[in-house]
Amino acid sequence: MPRPRESWHRDHPVICLRRARRRFVVSSAGKGRKLHYRVATATTSKHNENELMRRKGNPALVGAFVVVAALVLMGFVVFTGGFAGWSEKNERFILTFDENVYGLKKGSHVTLNGVQIGRVERFFLGQAGGKSPVPVLIEIDHKLVNQHMVSDPGGLFDEEGRFNPEMIPGLRGQVQTESYVTGILYVNLEFDAELPPHEPIKLYGYPEIGTRVSGLKEFTDSLDPQHLGRQVNKLLTTANARLEELDVAVIRDSFESIAKDFKRFIDTFTKQFAPLGPKIGETSEQLRSTLEKLGGFVDGLNETFSSSSDFRFELDDTLRQVSTAMKALRSLAELLERNPQSIIRGKGGSEGQDR
Repeated sequence: MPRPRESWHRDHPVICLRRARRRFVVSSAGKGRKLHYRVATATTSKHNENELMRRKGNPALVGAFVVVAALVLMGFVVFTGGFAGWSEKNERFILTFDENVYGLKKGSHVTLNGVQIGRVERFFLGQAGGKSPVPVLIEIDHKLVNQHMVSDPGGLFDEEGRFNPEMIPGLRGQVQTESYVTGILYVNLEFDAELPPHEPIKLYGYPEIGTRVSGLKEFTDSLDPQHLGRQVNKLLTTANARLEELDVAVIRDSFESIAKDFKRFIDTFTKQFAPLGPKIGETSEQLRSTLEKLGGFVDGLNETFSSSSDFRFELDDTLRQVSTAMKALRSLAELLERNPQSIIRGKGGSEGQDR
């Protein structure tokens, strides 16, 4: 069989002699048998091209997958604060609380005057005992600080979002309640220059920030259990003495007498006013009818004296005429008051006399 040409190899690189499938066809023509074979080049070429495309994959699909993976990675970085937990630039401090910190857990918020700047990283339970202090390690996320920080040379933080060393002695940490329903706690930091400075020391390799007790702890500490118990005992003793002074029999007789008097009043009222029931019903019916008639009369008056009624128009016209007549009478009265003889001589004569 002749070898394929080089140009054909360049046009069909997937076809080679070793992988070409040969199909043997046995045909009988005439007396003898002749063995023929041919190379199924066309079928093999199409099959191998499809196989190659399947193995190579869809470039558009691969590109879309890469873009989506990159977006997911960027979103994860933004959501986690830029891997703040893995950054070595974040500061860490120890706060020792002499109280129960149930509700404070790893990952709880750390705030500065209510603004989140970090989280609780871990606890140190090195000492035994129920009332032993609990050291808490907090992490200050410099990226959270930079989001809210204002450039101030004498402020709490420097340009990198770290606490200024001279400000750390004035910091105090306090456990506060985030939700009274769930009991979740968080650590709040406050700065007060008037507080006595707390000399920072290192505990477990981290600088320490001073603490103060929570509001609930202050309230419970202010309570004196012994004094409270004495007050309760005194109250119970006084109550028992007052109860013993009460004459239960007299009180019972008084209640029975009141009940009997009330029953007699009900019986008397029923006997005297029961016959009046039908008459009261008739009277109420007559009263209702009278009220209906009175209502109709009032409606008629309203309709009669309405601004659009004929009666109202005629009444207004009459009042205007009466007003004109009254003005004329007033003028006449004034004239007679000035010159009483004008009623005999007339208005003209009086005017001539005046002149």
